[in-house]
Amino acid sequence: MPALNALLLDFDGLLADYDHRCFLRELADAAACSTQQLDAALRSEHLELAHARGELEGAQLLQALNARLDSRLTAAHWQHARATATVPRRDCVALLDRVRDGVSVAILTNNGALTVPVIEQLLPKRRVLASATLGIRKPDPEAYRAACAALGCEPAQALFVDHLFRNVQGARAAGLQADTAYHAQSLRKLLKRYQLR
Repeated sequence: MPALNALLLDFDGLLADYDHRCFLRELADAAACSTQQLDAALRSEHLELAHARGELEGAQLLQALNARLDSRLTAAHWQHARATATVPRRDCVALLDRVRDGVSVAILTNNGALTVPVIEQLLPKRRVLASATLGIRKPDPEAYRAACAALGCEPAQALFVDHLFRNVQGARAAGLQADTAYHAQSLRKLLKRYQLR
């Protein structure tokens, strides 16, 4: 196994718990509509997916939602709802401080630009590489190659960790070392196994 100099981690489901229903409730309250109406608006024309892919900027997504819902949603509303629905797993996050010197640590997430500031606020010391910025989503192998390029490392020198095996498979297809972790205990074991602690 080559010496690793980069660690890429999933956010939702590994470093944080995310409740999408809570997010919908909070944002629906701000839009003065039902959660069903908001959910339908986000799904119409795949607006939320287009935003996560970087095909639709945050302002464009909000404009489209406001037109459909006759609302006045702002980026602040979105980010408040997302922060309310997100609880960092402090035990997992704390492990990142134990990663050995010389290893770049970054978050690789399938989130849109509106959500990135929330992740950056919750994990202020960590670089966030979002699908919206990279222009491609996990588990497409190109997403991992783009992330490695952003970190200035070869895929073979990076470890990717996610709670979803399909994302791990995509990373392996891109040439990264990759494995699953579901909680602090399994993440701790991985860091030790790959000699990153």
